[in-house]
Amino acid sequence: MATTPTWSTAPTDELFCLTVDGQDTHMPLWTARTRRERSTGLLGTDDISGGLWIPRCNWVHCFGMRYTIDVVYVTRSGTVVDVAPLAPGRVGLPRLRATAVVEMAQGQAEHAGIRKGSVLSRRPPTPAAVPVPREGDVDVMTRSY
Repeated sequence: MATTPTWSTAPTDELFCLTVDGQDTHMPLWTARTRRERSTGLLGTDDISGGLWIPRCNWVHCFGMRYTIDVVYVTRSGTVVDVAPLAPGRVGLPRLRATAVVEMAQGQAEHAGIRKGSVLSRRPPTPAAVPVPREGDVDVMTRSY
């Protein structure tokens, strides 16, 4: 059961996370950067364990999709213009003020508290903790032989 975009190989802990009105949702967020990623979107998935941010986009379709998604239309400043479910085989109407679309499994937008007027942003992944050397630890890189 595919729950990540078929074109992505990034581990979820290395992805941006979605924030809603400044609150971290801990929802991993893939970003469709290339034409191929944008045109493929969520095709080939059975569900999505996070969301897909599609920049430079103000409408989407669900031809070939296997499940209904929530489509969140966002302005350049991150303000949500509209949230709409989109069933397989359907075309969403363009939202002229939107400059990006976020796709997620049906019900996830409501669960994350996303509604018209909310402000979305992407939080960078938290860097992995680097162990701090303790007194007495030997640093093999600086030890002389």
